[in-house]
Amino acid sequence: MSGYRIRIRGVVQGVGFRPAVWRVARVLSLKGHVLNDGEGVIVELWCEAEHARAFINAIKQECPPLAAIRSIEIDTVKLSHPPDSFSIVESHETPQINAGIPADAAVCQACIDETLDPGSRRYRYPFTNCTHCGPRLTIISSLPYDRPKTSMASFELCQQCLNEYKNPEDRRFHAQPIACPECGPSVWLCGHTAGETEVLCHPDGKDGCDAIEIAAYFLKQGKIVAVKGVGGFHLVCDATNETAVNCLRTRKRRPDKPFAVMMKDAEQVMTYCKPSQEGLLALQSAPSPVVIMPRGRVTASRAGVKYDSVEYSGIEFPAIAPSVAPKLHELGIMLPPSPLHILLCRYADVPLVMTSANLSGNPQCTDNLAALEDLKDIADYWLMHNRDIVVRADDSVFRQTDSGLQLLRRARGMAPSPISLPKGFESAPKVLALGGEVKNAFCLLSEHGAILSQYIGDLESLNVLEDFERMLEHYQTLYRFVPQCVAVDRHPEYLSTKYGKSTFDPAFIHEVQHHHAHVAACMGDNQLPIDHDNVLGVVFDGLGFGEDGSLWGGEFLIANYRSYTRVGALRPAALPGATQAIVQPWRNLIARLHQASLEHHDFPHLHLDNRAVDTLLAMIETGVNSPQCSSAGRLFDAVSAALCVCIGTQTYEGQAAIKLEALATLSDIGCAESYPFDIVPGDTVTLDPAPMWPMLLNDIQQGVASTVIARKFHQSLAEAISQMVMHLSQTLCVSPKVVLTGGVFQNRLLLDLTTKKLSNCGIEVLIHRHIPANDGGLAFGQALVTAAVSLSGNTQSVLEP
Repeated sequence: MSGYRIRIRGVVQGVGFRPAVWRVARVLSLKGHVLNDGEGVIVELWCEAEHARAFINAIKQECPPLAAIRSIEIDTVKLSHPPDSFSIVESHETPQINAGIPADAAVCQACIDETLDPGSRRYRYPFTNCTHCGPRLTIISSLPYDRPKTSMASFELCQQCLNEYKNPEDRRFHAQPIACPECGPSVWLCGHTAGETEVLCHPDGKDGCDAIEIAAYFLKQGKIVAVKGVGGFHLVCDATNETAVNCLRTRKRRPDKPFAVMMKDAEQVMTYCKPSQEGLLALQSAPSPVVIMPRGRVTASRAGVKYDSVEYSGIEFPAIAPSVAPKLHELGIMLPPSPLHILLCRYADVPLVMTSANLSGNPQCTDNLAALEDLKDIADYWLMHNRDIVVRADDSVFRQTDSGLQLLRRARGMAPSPISLPKGFESAPKVLALGGEVKNAFCLLSEHGAILSQYIGDLESLNVLEDFERMLEHYQTLYRFVPQCVAVDRHPEYLSTKYGKSTFDPAFIHEVQHHHAHVAACMGDNQLPIDHDNVLGVVFDGLGFGEDGSLWGGEFLIANYRSYTRVGALRPAALPGATQAIVQPWRNLIARLHQASLEHHDFPHLHLDNRAVDTLLAMIETGVNSPQCSSAGRLFDAVSAALCVCIGTQTYEGQAAIKLEALATLSDIGCAESYPFDIVPGDTVTLDPAPMWPMLLNDIQQGVASTVIARKFHQSLAEAISQMVMHLSQTLCVSPKVVLTGGVFQNRLLLDLTTKKLSNCGIEVLIHRHIPANDGGLAFGQALVTAAVSLSGNTQSVLEP
């Protein structure tokens, strides 16, 4: 008998897709079956063509919320005698895996209601989930995605859960993490001295308290609790208790970097912050990310700490402790991603600091025993559970801007959802791209799409490097991915590059220039086709290895996916002390002042050590350990130092620039004048900030507020970028789209000002939406460049000017 075999690809496993197919088939009175395999989902139907078409249209309409259909193929096939009805059959093993691994999803409203319902058998159960929510990537050990291949395999289902699991009409049909208090994981609270199995009772002898309620009690007493979540442990304390927050900073040795804060619901978020509509929707979405947004104005009194007080409808809200985000005017906010976090927030009833639990430079803890050991000098108590975390996943992070939400970190809830490839990449080879040195993520690209891993971290740490290698092996095993090409950064000292060159045959290695990869990532993010005309990429970041062997970081590139040429750059300056200059902003200030023929004596308010400055000047003049670098990030460091915003040592990456931006936002009035930048013609046009420094110095000497100077600098740089783009467009006789990319364009103020100025000049501007502008998106760009070059049959080249 003739019938139809329908192949559906995309994120269609572990998201309730087969039950949706089953329901549609039943409504249409179709006979056949549905199953999972390594490619996705197969549906076989015994029916006429018109009924098959009706089925496909219906399944597109009834696609579950966590599913994403990438393609549907239909073939006529010879089938055996038809079955009596439509059924769901067992998964098939296949040698090739192209099925999308579902990302972790925040607890859905139905599961929240069930967890908070005293009449439910899952009342106050911290692992309530269904096919529409719960852990996915973090518990998967192999594919296809079935319970025996997850960390839930050791929990045998009770009869009630088994009935739900087997019932296609139940929202828990084949929900692999399904659990209840009788058969699922459990949670307990312990201290370090008695080990991980110690169960603590309520200190006041209160009966009927569970571990989460007792943990909340300790949080309200100012204690620090290590909480095992979905993708790793968090260190948690009361975000309104300045003493507790400072204690956490001291113990974790994290003096300045801002902490994320978890609010119990959207109403609490609006009490403390100013979320945009888009920001609020993101907080409530399945990925449940951190969203950085402006603070609100609510403050109140607290014993022992003096704050201004504002009363709302007779209710006083405790202020967020100043040390949560020192001298910054934004907060990183998240909502509870799991029932465990919902219960903790409700019991505590105050905003909670929620920061990754790790020793400085190490990956986030995921293992119970390791957390007890690694966090013994930080946490007072540990809220543990016995569902193993197979894959670590930090929190994803967005930031509100005038242009919409900007993705800063792609991790839990987003990875490894496949990224559609632009038109023209349909025949792409299999490319493994290894990313950069900091904010590392790797990418697996094939004709089916790009799998960008979750945020891995900075590879300078041995433990992070080992985690990178483990994660890479895990992904390659999951997808049975054997690359035909391996893309690496051209920087010879990047550990990801060294790993690639030491692991794979040199014939497979493709070196991709750092800033070209950034441009390609933004092009791909905006789905520009493979044969799209050249764009003008403005790439501002910390630094990357240039084509000429020097250090780049303030670049203007004419580029497409295959090729690029450097047509402009920020004027290079010395990097005295090399890596030391990256963490000490005052060194960059001395270099820029020297370049502008100014002396540090013109800035007496800096109180710099004369001997240290003289040593630095000698290094600059002789070139000893002072490579030239065109980095825009280092220019921000220099201005930040000049205003005494951050002058000594940065305790976290980008601190000087972040604080400079925060200072600038305090002056919300645009400046009538801008600091001048020179545009110097040449084979590579130079954007020179030297003319800015005498005027900036004059403003300091005239007592102009530092907020105004910081705002004026941002405005001036945006104006200089706009003028440079117009100059290059006229000189090259082209009117390309302009791509703004690189970590410096995570600066919300600079991004918004630059976008508006370019748009006002009639220029189409492309910015990042779904891929980070920083090095977290580098691997995606590397993979696109390598695939495009391979498809053209050429090697990556530099365009002729």
